[in-house]
Amino acid sequence: MKRYEIIIAPRAKKQIDKLPLHIKFKVGNTLLNVMALDPFVGKALKAELKGLYSYRLGEYRIIYSILKTKLIVQVIKVMHRREAYR
Repeated sequence: MKRYEIIIAPRAKKQIDKLPLHIKFKVGNTLLNVMALDPFVGKALKAELKGLYSYRLGEYRIIYSILKTKLIVQVIKVMHRREAYR
């Protein structure tokens, strides 16, 4: 099975750095062990966020895009769910 390359946008990196340690661990584990293997496990978003996906991680959301032809997952946001879709 092909693995997707994970690219974290600078803005998302800053957001991850501000998260509690146990959430950072969960985010890293999810990116490397779930999304790198099958990024389509997340929910496809609609309306103005069309083309993006959201992966639910407890109270937090990982918002990302998928470049199918290059096998790349680009992480755009990692935020609490009340702020993630704004």
